Amino acid sequence: MIFKLQGVKLFLGLCFCIVICLDISGCNKSDSVPDASNLDNSISMQNNIDNTTNTTLSINKKNNSWGDLHLNPSESAYIYMNGESDTIQSHRVRAASMIKVYILSYLFEKIDKGEISLQDVYVLKPSDKVGGSGVLNGYESGSVLSIDTIARLMITESDNTATNILIDKLGLENINLYISTQGYKDTQLNRKMMDVNAIDKGIDNYTSAQDLGNWFLKLAAGKMASDLSNKQMIDYLVGQTDTECISAALPNRIIAHKTGELAGVYHDGGIIYNANHNDYYILVLLSDGYDSRTGTIESFRSIARQVDNKVNWK
Repeated sequence: MIFKLQGVKLFLGLCFCIVICLDISGCNKSDSVPDASNLDNSISMQNNIDNTTNTTLSINKKNNSWGDLHLNPSESAYIYMNGESDTIQSHRVRAASMIKVYILSYLFEKIDKGEISLQDVYVLKPSDKVGGSGVLNGYESGSVLSIDTIARLMITESDNTATNILIDKLGLENINLYISTQGYKDTQLNRKMMDVNAIDKGIDNYTSAQDLGNWFLKLAAGKMASDLSNKQMIDYLVGQTDTECISAALPNRIIAHKTGELAGVYHDGGIIYNANHNDYYILVLLSDGYDSRTGTIESFRSIARQVDNKVNWK
């Protein structure tokens, strides 16, 4: 009997050892349940790889796009091309005559609402006439002008008298409300053109490369106003007579643009179309506080050529 019990114990002991060995062998396989700490480390490492990749792609995209453009500290730029927009050093600057594009689009908003017509007439008064750029200050008082003529001269000749007439007609506060509601955060009309007293008090008009770029993009995309009004505004801008900067750099392009200039300030920006007028990019170049006017224009011309070389137009 004792021998039988010992035999049973021996048999049970052998079975137990076999089970233990099999269990140990199974847990040593690499495709078994992973260690929790190793799993966490793997996820963390993959997340780090993903984050690094995204950052690198973002940096490379920016560098490959416009990293080779050189801007001085006083300069800023906005570029829209192939569905992507970029700003370089965009900040609030004195607007000079670039402020006139916002007045233009507000005018056409009123036209689309039927509150003003391009065929409406205005009689020029002696008090309307101011100096600086433009031709209306040489017109005889009592001259009858259409709103179309006044708006066109404000853009093509950057006419200060025409601009002030429209500011009075539209209302400075109304223009600023329009600017604000349209989301142009850096832009404000604080004075009329050639208001020496305001200038002496440090009161000026402001905008930024970002705001102007967004304005031109909205116009180019046909989202500024009605189709007819959009085309009319573009027509004015294509007729710009100041062709010293971007236009001089790109003589074979159709350019709908506006320029602006004060002491220490030089701006040029707009929509650059291909020959068929069915594709475009946007370039805005601003300088407030330059050391050399000539140097700034040469720099902007060089940038315009560099940007234009990136397009794939045939």
